[in-house]
Amino acid sequence: MLVLRAMTQDELEARLPVLHEEYADDELRAGRDRPETVRSNVAALFRQLLPDGVATPGHLLFSGVDDGGAVVGWIWLALPGAKRPQAWVYEVQVDPPFRRRGFGRALVLAAEEELRSRGVSELGLNVFGHNVGARSLYESLGFSVKSITMAKDLA
Repeated sequence: MLVLRAMTQDELEARLPVLHEEYADDELRAGRDRPETVRSNVAALFRQLLPDGVATPGHLLFSGVDDGGAVVGWIWLALPGAKRPQAWVYEVQVDPPFRRRGFGRALVLAAEEELRSRGVSELGLNVFGHNVGARSLYESLGFSVKSITMAKDLA
């Protein structure tokens, strides 16, 4: 059992450094940035996306809490708006001690219920091609591929 509760600003600030590092590493692995610029680009992106932290309009940040009261991870959603006609998953993170126990699935399913209660009818996300575990989770939850970006290293 897992419930969502609104994330506090302190919780978000504690999680952002890890998110920045992991996203920067993913951007490099995907070949979408250079080592000398990736960290500053990622920091700028997140400042743009969440200028007011947890109070940023149109964004929902939740901590996932298990039935014992432990925070097991978090999820960041954006509501439909001018940029996208559907809600969007920006991040799903399960904390290391709680991984491989179904909490990623539970976070997404709880988020879907939250969005349905708000009248949202579609949820989208991007996943890095090299993140096989996440891709498998999303496919098992009924997400389908809408587009594929491909690249070839010519070096």
